[in-house]
Amino acid sequence: MASYLDKDWVVVATKGHIKDLPAKSYGIDFRNFFEPEYEWLKGKKTVFSAIKTKAKLASVIYIASDPDREGEIIAKHCFDELIKLKKPIFRLRLKEISKEEVNRQIGLKSGLDLAEIESQIARRVVDRIFGFEVSPDLWKQLKISSLSAGRVQSTVLHWICEREKEIQNFSKEIYYQLKLNGSVLGDEVSLEYQTKEKLDSKSIQNLVSELGIFPEPARLKEILLSQIKKKNIKRNPPPAFSTASLQETSSRVLGFDSKKTMRLAQMLFEGKQIGSGERVGLITYMRTDSTRVSDSKRELGEIYLKKHFPGLVSESHTPKKQKKYSQDAHEAVIPINPNYTPDSISSYLSPDEKKLYTLIWERFLVSLMKPELGEETIYEFQKDKHTFFYKNEFITDPGFKVFGKGEKKKNFKRFDWKVGDSFLYNSHSIEEKQTEPPVRYTGGKLVQKMEDTGVGRPSTYGSIIETLKTRKYIVEYHKSIGPTALGMIVDEYLFLNFQEMIGESFTKDLENKLDQITEDKSSRISLIQNFYDSLLGLLRTPRKKYTIAGRKHSKYKEETLSGPFGKPNPNRSAKIKASTTRISIPLEQTNAKTCPVCKEGVVKTKLGKNGKTIYFCSRYPHCDYITYEP
Repeated sequence: MASYLDKDWVVVATKGHIKDLPAKSYGIDFRNFFEPEYEWLKGKKTVFSAIKTKAKLASVIYIASDPDREGEIIAKHCFDELIKLKKPIFRLRLKEISKEEVNRQIGLKSGLDLAEIESQIARRVVDRIFGFEVSPDLWKQLKISSLSAGRVQSTVLHWICEREKEIQNFSKEIYYQLKLNGSVLGDEVSLEYQTKEKLDSKSIQNLVSELGIFPEPARLKEILLSQIKKKNIKRNPPPAFSTASLQETSSRVLGFDSKKTMRLAQMLFEGKQIGSGERVGLITYMRTDSTRVSDSKRELGEIYLKKHFPGLVSESHTPKKQKKYSQDAHEAVIPINPNYTPDSISSYLSPDEKKLYTLIWERFLVSLMKPELGEETIYEFQKDKHTFFYKNEFITDPGFKVFGKGEKKKNFKRFDWKVGDSFLYNSHSIEEKQTEPPVRYTGGKLVQKMEDTGVGRPSTYGSIIETLKTRKYIVEYHKSIGPTALGMIVDEYLFLNFQEMIGESFTKDLENKLDQITEDKSSRISLIQNFYDSLLGLLRTPRKKYTIAGRKHSKYKEETLSGPFGKPNPNRSAKIKASTTRISIPLEQTNAKTCPVCKEGVVKTKLGKNGKTIYFCSRYPHCDYITYEP
């Protein structure tokens, strides 16, 4: 940013938060409306002292932390220290690092967003209360002193554990598909048998017999076309990236985890010095749940496309409907100037930065392009009571699909078949298939689910997954994420006893209430008080007995809890000692399948180093049953 300002300006960095709640004590004044008691983070008092020395020489002060809740609380902590200098202080909220945006923000002379600050404080205090009240309960009940619980992290952990149970309880099902090979008016095609149910070995034998394929297929020499169904195809281009869709696509396409994606995006946001010119911000702010593109950015993109890819620009613009839980405070993650193509600035980017920038740049341009258009036709052929079908897709305008690498051209053509035309049978094939087990979440898929359900916010997505890894509740191999034995036990206990506070419904409802505080429609104190009373009510109820199979239903009805206001122990320490406790799950408490070899143990699963599932007997090494996901 300094390169956009003249020599009268001095730019210094706090390098993130300067204060937070204390690590080893509660840090909340319960007698004073849950007021947080912040303290300096390690080393930051010295850093800020140097900043303050320079600020004393300034005539006016601007605070330019990130334009979100976390950035606003950083600005508030800086303001509280700098206000003592009795200088004019203003707030800069840079949604992109560009000369135009910097000058525009300076001209606004904005102050702090007090509602945003209230919302951030509410979130921090609620999370602190949950952690300091539930974690000791977890230690006591599970006899493991190294455990800790987080409000939103527990919801995400539950998703991961439930998926693992689905994998563990999955039963492979073999089924068969019948196809008839032949021609219609000289066009070689394969008809697929139409059925709502999967055909087992007996069903497929009966079908083949009924159709007369064996022993004499002469009855199948001619099957008539009985019905033609047509519908138009319109596939719109994907919208520009939100934080969640960026992380999901980066994981799937580039193999970058959430942490790496956001680190690279931060570098692109801060910008690069291009040639001998000014430092240039390359993308807009990367923490957003919006896919909206501003009119000015849309115009830049359309001008670029008309020059370099004429005929691809969408002729009409209908704003994308934002997701239910989107705050829409910022526009999507897009390039600031599409004329900075990935190739033209590649010498200023690291290989990984270029990959991510290319992903963002291409997605933005694609979002402005015409949809793919075509026609889908389903031809149905009748043989007695049995129906076979052939599906044909004819693309009239590939639209955005021709951009960049695009997709391979589909080898479809339009047929002039009519009802009554004959299918001339030549041969048949029976394909054996099997149902596939559910797949484990990737980091990108988890982040996408957080956005879709309103659990968490863009600024917290990455930290939620990292926290679960740090606590050793989950592991990740080759992008697949699964729970550890410890994670399964913690999830089981928390959902038996605290599901009203960490269930998906409650969690996203709380996020909505935090948004209402941001919009100045709700009270921070009221939200915290209600949360605290509800949590105390749960803590005072008898604990449900823990078993690994204790939960019968993964969904629950949200309840409104109440409880008397009570003062917690302000001396409680959050310091957690390391534990060497070994965790074991009794066989009688599992709902897994019996081992097919020894008939005594049960089949368990774990992630292998190649990311595939390993199935093994719980009595290993006494039983050597083991098999691998194909």
